[in-house]
Amino acid sequence: MKRLSLFVLCLGLTAFVSEARPMKSRVIQQAYSPDGKDLQKNFDWTIDALRRCDPSLDIVVLPETASIPGKTFSHEEYMRVGPENTRLLLEACSETARRCSTLVFAGAPDFSLEVPRNTIFVFDRTGNIVGKYYKQHLVRSEWKFLDKSYTEEWEQPYILEIEGLKFAFMICYDFYFYENYANIARWKPDIIIGCSHQRSDTFRALDLINAFCAYHTGAYVVRASVSMGPDSELGGCSCVAAPTGEILATLRSEVATLDVTFDPSKKYLKPAGYGNPPAMHSEYIDLGRRPWKYRPGGSAIVPPLSEAPSNRSVVTSNDMATLGAAVATGTQEICITLDSGADWEPFLKDVLKHFSCHVIMNIRLKGAGWDEASIARVKDLVFIYDAQGHVYYTKM
Repeated sequence: MKRLSLFVLCLGLTAFVSEARPMKSRVIQQAYSPDGKDLQKNFDWTIDALRRCDPSLDIVVLPETASIPGKTFSHEEYMRVGPENTRLLLEACSETARRCSTLVFAGAPDFSLEVPRNTIFVFDRTGNIVGKYYKQHLVRSEWKFLDKSYTEEWEQPYILEIEGLKFAFMICYDFYFYENYANIARWKPDIIIGCSHQRSDTFRALDLINAFCAYHTGAYVVRASVSMGPDSELGGCSCVAAPTGEILATLRSEVATLDVTFDPSKKYLKPAGYGNPPAMHSEYIDLGRRPWKYRPGGSAIVPPLSEAPSNRSVVTSNDMATLGAAVATGTQEICITLDSGADWEPFLKDVLKHFSCHVIMNIRLKGAGWDEASIARVKDLVFIYDAQGHVYYTKM
């Protein structure tokens, strides 16, 4: 790694270990135009910011959708502006990486696909694209014009090894899913590249999220976002956060670039309980994790009723073995019948315990004895097992 003059150098962190290999990073925080009028002006500023990069840099990070730094009010406008600006942005990123011998990470839609995906493009020091990360958590407004099909299947965290360092990635909304931090931490990344279009959260909230991400994963977070204006107290907060949970530097709402030098090989270790050797935070948590106590998770979870196909395969049974075989072989919906004249609660608990969120459930309420209190108890159990998004009811 290049040894450089320092803007911010994370020294003096006594719990760090390992030999120093400092890297100089630059985050580019462009302006965002809520009314779309300054979109092209903001984009031109971003291209100029890339041109002003110099060979002292090891890492350059741009925001999410950096090629469209302003609101587009229709899909037609998005497609008119996006592809050409993205082409120009990727060309500028490649030129910057090659000219400065630096790694460049740029957020932009991948228009090379039949349906574009929200992407981080990774350029090596020779200017070649060596990786693409696709956003894993899309906000609802993105569903209209970006592909989300790949987010509905199991996938391991995207880890890219460059020059002996492990890079992980997050795009904006990804940062809000803290349960994903534990999975990323298992891969022991050195640096998490974050590209954001964050426009609504407070500085305090963003500091908390960025710091917790770094602390929990044991990685440096290098995150670029957009400014909502020099007087705004929302959004922005491009920064570098250390594994100690410290924000080494941040831009708040400035339209500017920020240089931070840090040593990605230094890992923060914390006491792992009485009598145990120091460990990374994620390792300490792994010692006591009890996943059956938490919300349903994992690759067996299916989309909720609001996103399920209307022409679902259905199995009707009150036999646990039959239901288990049906769910295991991919049946999309099961129907069970609760008779008001029977002791239905143990059976419903068993079904929910084993199949919550693994399949759509139609709970059929049979008999004349279903009063408000009984129906409320059914709904309480569905909520307790966190299945409310996967359940609907039928009166028989």
